[in-house]
Amino acid sequence: MRCKSGIVSGGELIAEVLRKCGDPSSRQAIEPVVGANGKTPYKSATIEDWVYGPRNGLYQYLRFVDGKLANIRSSRD
Repeated sequence: MRCKSGIVSGGELIAEVLRKCGDPSSRQAIEPVVGANGKTPYKSATIEDWVYGPRNGLYQYLRFVDGKLANIRSSRD
């Protein structure tokens, strides 16, 4: 994905994406489920979904898993 200060791609950290692209239009975090014992299950992850746009009618949807960019999807909604 092209941003004002560079190109972002899978595996980049949240801080790198913020530096290159700035704040997203919307940002939602989904924390891992906490069990009855007060602990998170093994291999659970924090998920963040970000949206940039619209830029020329195009929205960019980014998904981060444990702070790393896992997926970029584009759509003209």
